[in-house]
Amino acid sequence: MNHYITALSLSTLLAVGAMGTASANTGIIKFSGAISSSTCNMNVVVNGVTSPTGVVDLGVYKVSDATAVGEFGTATNLSLTPDLASCDISPAGADAMLKIDASQSDATNTSVVTNLDSATTNVGVLFELASGTAVVNKGSVNLASGSADLDADGGIHFTAQPYALSATIAPGTIGGSVAYTVAYL
Repeated sequence: MNHYITALSLSTLLAVGAMGTASANTGIIKFSGAISSSTCNMNVVVNGVTSPTGVVDLGVYKVSDATAVGEFGTATNLSLTPDLASCDISPAGADAMLKIDASQSDATNTSVVTNLDSATTNVGVLFELASGTAVVNKGSVNLASGSADLDADGGIHFTAQPYALSATIAPGTIGGSVAYTVAYL
């Protein structure tokens, strides 16, 4: 009987050891969600106008517009606004939990969202709450209703602005994207 347990234990250890050294066909699956007191479709609103595609136009700039690392050009105001007709319960007056994830961001300033073109242009997008609070890849952030970041109707306010990753930028596109999760509390 002891031989059987020892042989079984040895074969189990070998199998587990072999699984631990394999690296091909591996990866990470992330799950994200929220429990909310109100569920609504969300609209992207840019400078007061709903963007049906969710695209925020940051404008066109000259290479000479950026002369140092940091913000340049004009900040664009945008918000995630609940489509009240789609809400099961109005989020008016409710606090909220917000999570913003970017698959690509600057290593030095994680509030700067980047994309593949950023390596060529040296430009990303500084994306923060209206108050200037960093939210990109920061986990869940709680927002108080009636604040600069969360209005009384449930709209969440941000700014987006071109950001030079280097003192020298090059012609090309400015881009990036974020995924969001909103839960009204």
